[in-house]
Amino acid sequence: MVEESDMRTQNGVAESKFEARSSKLMQTHLIRCHSAPSPRPLPQVGGEGEPPNVKRIDAFVSVQRSLIHVVVVLVALAVCFSACAGKSASSKFYVLSSLPQSALSAAEGTVIGVFPVSMPDYLDRPQIVTRVSENEIRLDEFSRWAEPLKDSFTRTLVQNLSTLLNTAKVVTTTESIYSLISLQVGVEVVQFDGTLGGDVVLIVKWGLFEADGKKLLLGKRSAFKELTGAATYEALVAAQSRAVAALSREIAEAIKTKK
Repeated sequence: MVEESDMRTQNGVAESKFEARSSKLMQTHLIRCHSAPSPRPLPQVGGEGEPPNVKRIDAFVSVQRSLIHVVVVLVALAVCFSACAGKSASSKFYVLSSLPQSALSAAEGTVIGVFPVSMPDYLDRPQIVTRVSENEIRLDEFSRWAEPLKDSFTRTLVQNLSTLLNTAKVVTTTESIYSLISLQVGVEVVQFDGTLGGDVVLIVKWGLFEADGKKLLLGKRSAFKELTGAATYEALVAAQSRAVAALSREIAEAIKTKK
């Protein structure tokens, strides 16, 4: 009986120790659970908890889309402006006009040759040149000569001299007709321009030569000024034609004296 009681006592002590140890382990586990850090919440896209890298990517994409929209709008505007400019801006072409023509005498007489007129380089271009100041000129891309100005000037001079001298025997000098010519006219243009709504100025050096074109019979420097009367290219070219006509009259008078 004593042994059985001792065994019970020993078993009770063992159980008490086991329960105490188990209770201590449970308390330790609970303390660790309560002291462990709480898990970090998952970031939400576009929310306040979004990582900095994601925010930078979103901002970059937004800026890139805005730039693409701006480029598309600019390209559309450029195409629109180009189309409008192409429709509204068209070139106009001009020629010098000669004096009114009349029936010319075809009788035998002196053949007068006119050398091709010499022009300064600033006038040797398709655009009509206007004067801005003493040292500045302006070219108009939409107001042009229909032919080289030196050719138009030479042809107008020949036609004017034919009318003023009443003869069809005024021709442009070429090598093939040298033997038929008895008098030659040479003209070098120094200035031939003007201002819209202002004056046209023509300054030339001209001379009369013998048939071979080597001996100078008469040499002069002449200047002419004509009022345009309107600030248009049509009025400008008309004034230039009148200036060529004034030169033609002066040369015709000199030719009559030399005949």
